[in-house]
Amino acid sequence: MIGSLVALTQNASADAANTANSSAIKVMSPTQFYDLVKQTKPNQVASNFGKPDEMITLKSAAGEAKGVVWVYHNVVVAQKSLRDARFVLINGEMKYVTLSGAA
Repeated sequence: MIGSLVALTQNASADAANTANSSAIKVMSPTQFYDLVKQTKPNQVASNFGKPDEMITLKSAAGEAKGVVWVYHNVVVAQKSLRDARFVLINGEMKYVTLSGAA
């Protein structure tokens, strides 16, 4: 199912009125991050990590909204650089979480 999804690159801001970093979490190590992820249910992402800095809609090939990616910028320190955390939520389920190079 994920293979048929296309990320809409609209780069929608989670809070257009606030251009500052809206994430409530502090910078942490990858180990601390993944330990917190293990304790987080899909409906607890916002309460455990705060408001996302960016939300990207996932759409099917037909253009239907199928899910969302919550992006938290610069929250994990790995190998002397900051990483973004991305939570992929589809139909209310957390499908996967990944760390990527900061944009």
